[in-house]
Amino acid sequence: MTSLWVAIRLLTCLPTPRSAKATPGRLIGSMVWFPIVGAAIGGVVGLAERGVRALSGSHALGCGIAVLLGLLITQGRPARGLMVLAGALFGGRDPEGIAQLAARGWPTRFGLLAGMAGLLLKYALLMALPGEARLGALLLGGGLSRAAIVWVCWRFPYAGIDTGIGEWLAGLAGARDLLLTLPVLALGFGLLGPVSVPAALVGTWALSHAFARWVTHAVRGLTADAYEATAELGELGALGGLAAYAYLGRLLW
Repeated sequence: MTSLWVAIRLLTCLPTPRSAKATPGRLIGSMVWFPIVGAAIGGVVGLAERGVRALSGSHALGCGIAVLLGLLITQGRPARGLMVLAGALFGGRDPEGIAQLAARGWPTRFGLLAGMAGLLLKYALLMALPGEARLGALLLGGGLSRAAIVWVCWRFPYAGIDTGIGEWLAGLAGARDLLLTLPVLALGFGLLGPVSVPAALVGTWALSHAFARWVTHAVRGLTADAYEATAELGELGALGGLAAYAYLGRLLW
């Protein structure tokens, strides 16, 4: 179970055994659990949203609690990664300047604004979804966004401007680590229906893949912050795809 504990340690702030400390040896096999851990995060957040909404009768409060709880469980790492990369990509005038800002690991003022805009967008997308669909949307978005981390680790080079866990993950990722995405898709199918799953999958892949290509072009590879940002953007893509499907469904039917 060490690989599962390592995945939980990497993706959440939950307490784990000391044996879950991330080392190259212990990271082997941990990435296969990323979709499951992400779906569990989404499930907890979705249940909290449903409970708050049932007790208060307020959709706005339920969605606000969902966004806040997601930040707390992940220690804000996905939002922070988005802030760092957004500040670097828009703040550097040349590849060297962008790389220096990305390696610094600290968001600029623009990055802070981009991170807050991402959180507000997540709130708006949750509000755009029917209340009964939010649990499934958060579960599916959480799982697919963490699978997106595996995807970009596997398919894109590492920038090498910083060292640590990100570099290890890039060297270990492979297609086998996407295997447990299948049960997440099956859960989404059961909770949301057959058409919703492709909508979330396309939204997650399109946004995270385009972002990874952009960062690779600008910094000549991804960074650890880019992996964290991928989780945030992947979830936004999934929620956006589901919200678009729900909106088109209301128009057509």
